[in-house]
Amino acid sequence: MSAPARDRSAVLAFTREESWVVHAALLERVREAVEAGEYDEGHPELDALRTLESDADRFAPAEVHAVHASLVGYLADAPLRDRPPARAALETTSDAL
Repeated sequence: MSAPARDRSAVLAFTREESWVVHAALLERVREAVEAGEYDEGHPELDALRTLESDADRFAPAEVHAVHASLVGYLADAPLRDRPPARAALETTSDAL
């Protein structure tokens, strides 16, 4: 579950399985942006990846939106095994928006 904080960041508590799927979704979104020539250093997906990989659970608002958008895109073609944790993670991010 997520809980907004006073600094407008949100706590996104993902299970280990959800974290792996969020990681895959963020990487896929970055890869697509790079291939389309639309990527620059200002994308919040990298910040969200850094937060996720640091085992922190407090995400900035832009990171929450990046995770949410990445999961929405990822779910369209996600492997069957990734769909339940992706949906759970999407619900967590939806609660934080």
